[in-house]
Amino acid sequence: MKKEKKSGKPLEITGELSVNVQGYGFLRLPEGDSLFVPPKYLGGAVTGDTVLAVIDPQSDPTRPVAAVKRILQRKFSPFVGCLTPLRGGRWGIRPLRHELPGLLPLSPKSVERSPVPLREGNWAKAELPFSQEEFPEDLLPWAELLETGKESGTVTADLDAIVEEYHIPAPYTQEDEAKAAVLAPVKVRRTDCTQQTTVTIDPVDARDYDDALSLAPCAQKGQVVVGVHIADVASYVRPGSPLDRQARERCFTSYLPGRTLPMLPKALANRQCSLQAGEERLAHTVFLRLDEHTGEILSWQRRHTRIRVSQRLCYEQVQTFLSGGDFDAPPEVQNLVKRLADLSALLRHRRMNQERFLPMGMPEIRVVCSESPSRILGVQQNEDNPSHQLVEEFMLAANQCVARELQQLHLPGLYRNHLCPDPEKLQEFAESATVMLGEKVGHLTSRGAMVRFLKHAERSPLKDVLYMAFLRHLPRADYGEECQGHFGLGKEYYCHFTSPIRRYADLLVHQQLLAHDLRRKTYSLEAVHDLGSLCSAKEYNCDQAEFAASDRMKIRYLLALGREKAAPLLLTGEVCRVTKTSAQVYLPDYGLMAFVQESDLPRSWRFDAQKCVWSNTRDGDRIYITQKRQFRMEMADPVRGELHLSPAPPPKEEKTPAGKRK
Repeated sequence: MKKEKKSGKPLEITGELSVNVQGYGFLRLPEGDSLFVPPKYLGGAVTGDTVLAVIDPQSDPTRPVAAVKRILQRKFSPFVGCLTPLRGGRWGIRPLRHELPGLLPLSPKSVERSPVPLREGNWAKAELPFSQEEFPEDLLPWAELLETGKESGTVTADLDAIVEEYHIPAPYTQEDEAKAAVLAPVKVRRTDCTQQTTVTIDPVDARDYDDALSLAPCAQKGQVVVGVHIADVASYVRPGSPLDRQARERCFTSYLPGRTLPMLPKALANRQCSLQAGEERLAHTVFLRLDEHTGEILSWQRRHTRIRVSQRLCYEQVQTFLSGGDFDAPPEVQNLVKRLADLSALLRHRRMNQERFLPMGMPEIRVVCSESPSRILGVQQNEDNPSHQLVEEFMLAANQCVARELQQLHLPGLYRNHLCPDPEKLQEFAESATVMLGEKVGHLTSRGAMVRFLKHAERSPLKDVLYMAFLRHLPRADYGEECQGHFGLGKEYYCHFTSPIRRYADLLVHQQLLAHDLRRKTYSLEAVHDLGSLCSAKEYNCDQAEFAASDRMKIRYLLALGREKAAPLLLTGEVCRVTKTSAQVYLPDYGLMAFVQESDLPRSWRFDAQKCVWSNTRDGDRIYITQKRQFRMEMADPVRGELHLSPAPPPKEEKTPAGKRK
């Protein structure tokens, strides 16, 4: 952004616009301040647009107002949305992205050019032009219709729309798969570990097994060696090769509900590189020498290996076993899992005491969909439990050790960095958490204060909401060529190494280490910098696509439940914010955020600004922060990903036969 002031001319400012749901905007300035832009001065610009604006000379100098003069760049154009008819025979489009206005009118000329008749509810693609001769009465810009698609409402059509909106690359072709299937690995000296008892532990529906664990005795008493075996993808994907460029274009495997779009061809991701049970596979292994009484990592070695997984396990099996249940596995596998679980608990305890990581165990709530046929099966909740922590602890340890080795070798590498949070943002969170908890939350400027607060929040009924709000006030982790540490984990050295099948950042680290081991040319620091920026941008986009798909499939699922019951659907929600215009409600069973809008409440409801409470003057019912209660689903919009609720009447008190209340 920049400001320019020419002699005798109004002050011109270049910046990015953000438009509020009420229709007014703010222009972000380089100093961190913002200028107010009234709706009539938006000039057809929407959120994300880079614009050239001028200061309104008639506005108050202490509170200047800006007006958009010219749109320089559209951030969210073209875009995908659903067609909807408007008055007077006109058509509009409801964008899928929540950053864009809820409804944009379509240019009549572009509608006339459509080769097929428009149908309400069909997905369509449109763009926002940079300049327009006229605007509709509500000051929203025209959108130009580009093409129409399938009818919304099916899992396939909705996922197609999300893939299109977020520019997720198409699956690999049959020709790509055939080429990948005949790739030969590079030759490098390998350690034979095929005789060791080795297991993979993954979700039950996983197909790309990229990590495995083994354990071996050590010559020194009280010490053991844990082998963290990672699929040696770099041996197949050479830097700069056509396949490497295709993997780089994707950067990540996209896990959408009912659709997986892998970073690598399935011939590699699900077969040659996947650490399948009973098959000899190539691995890149970090051997951790541990004190089995304290969990201290005494040393580590990295080797290229050959392994053979003894048994494929899923988290549910392991958790059942660790909880004392039955476990269908040979004695050597049972013994391995038990010892790995004990060691991982020691590692976690040591990390908490020494690194003081931020403890936030949040359940993963995902939509379960079948891929063929594509349909929603239900919603599954996965808790953070010892079976997940078993794998996590050894992966964290391996990532840390590899990051340290990159530093020791002075080898350009890609690090996973998470910077310290902004004190002002932490204070902002502390103030909102004080309102949610109903008790004073002190300063969170030190790591110790943050850890204590998060442990205290674990006992709150709004635990998940507090954790999500806290995460939003932390900087986003990203990739970079400089090792800046990981604040959330409390680690000074950290990189991503353990998932090269599904993350390009990990593959890049593997490629660098393999090139070093073979004494070949490695990527320069400048090249690693560019690839880090690419991975960070692709990760953000991939995350947004996964969130958008998950939320919309959950809403589709709730709509289906409502149709089955043929009655208003009742949902249990936790009230986490109350204002004069709405109440924000978290639905813990579905991992969704919903709203009770003022317009959805009967006239008997009144807002008490002093107490931040909505009250029903007829029956005394109330909506207040931290309340857990039943709500009726009033409106579910899977296109925009929005859910509106209304308070369900309190249950009537039962009476005893004598007429007394229970």
